[in-house]
Amino acid sequence: MKDAPASPASGALPTVLVLGMGDTGILTAGRLSRHCRVIAVTTKPLLVSGQELGLRLTGHAQWRRDYLTSLDRYRRLSRVEIIHGKAIRVDPVARTAALELAGGEHRSLHWDYLVIASGVSNGFWRDDRLETHQLIESRLNAQIEAVTAASSVAVVGGGPSGVSAAYNLKRAYPNKEITLFFSAHELLPGYPKNTQHHHQKLLARQGVVLHGGHRAIVSSDAVTSRLQGGRLEFEAGQPSFQAELIIWAAGRLKPHTDFLPKDMLDAAGFVRTDAHLNVEGYARIFAIGDVAATDPLRCSARNWAYKVLCRNLRARVTERPMPARFNPPSHRWGSIVGPQPTGLRLHGPTGKSHALPRWLVHWLLYPLVVRGFIYGGVRSSRKMLVTQDS
Repeated sequence: MKDAPASPASGALPTVLVLGMGDTGILTAGRLSRHCRVIAVTTKPLLVSGQELGLRLTGHAQWRRDYLTSLDRYRRLSRVEIIHGKAIRVDPVARTAALELAGGEHRSLHWDYLVIASGVSNGFWRDDRLETHQLIESRLNAQIEAVTAASSVAVVGGGPSGVSAAYNLKRAYPNKEITLFFSAHELLPGYPKNTQHHHQKLLARQGVVLHGGHRAIVSSDAVTSRLQGGRLEFEAGQPSFQAELIIWAAGRLKPHTDFLPKDMLDAAGFVRTDAHLNVEGYARIFAIGDVAATDPLRCSARNWAYKVLCRNLRARVTERPMPARFNPPSHRWGSIVGPQPTGLRLHGPTGKSHALPRWLVHWLLYPLVVRGFIYGGVRSSRKMLVTQDS
């Protein structure tokens, strides 16, 4: 190991630095704060969830209620020091992190243990830009305006984000021309066959035009990070396609790992982890979420992986063997198109699905199970406590 565990001084709590406060970072920081001093660094003072892209673009009020939340509203984060900034360099030997703060200043932090939950960039809706609450609101409103104004929309990508966007756009705007292009011949790679076939039929019934086997040519990453119209060209030479709005959801993930030593990363830039979510070769460093190369689907952002990480980090602090292993499922699972007027359909890892009625989703699943049980409670409102230099 390039670093070594050591017990903290008698009576002192170890300092855990969590880099990234998306869904997984919030769950990890909140759980660890009961046992450690936790400092969290976030590029945004809110959770701007990457989930439910289709709902974000169509049912804006509902998406805001369930997926856009000020960090100070999470009860479990009351003991967490939250810093609005981003990591620009990590030194695992000195156990320090250099930060760029939202106001432009720089700061260095010392940590005993590090959790990398910095996520990935993907399309226009997931990034690591330092943004204020006001700027986030402005961008969300501009995205809604772009969707509303377009009469024809091309969605590129056959994963859950692309399927969700295409289906929800056609449901919300039946008079718009919605076309979905995807490179494989089946939608939703990594999901069971039953789930793939269900959504192929669902999209067709809704009126979405499907074009499988169409791999779009991308001129640059900058193109995929914007919402704008244009002409699509395809690698196999199929006829080009003009749309007033193009939504890139093709899974061109860029991990936020530029601040890490290269020997922590695999060839694609994701953080190499073992089955305990410990970064390979670094006893004091853990990684979780989309940035962690845990399995081909990188699914530790789900599947209760934050519980595994927290148990193992606490064991490392007390110099006990790490008891928990992350065992990723062989197939992806969950909701694809998100909550609908009729309810929510959940697809399991074996291909079976279950429909939850709307009342159950609205009154039980989100407020009690998700916000109450999983996240430990969310306040209705509170003055922002995110700091830049505290």
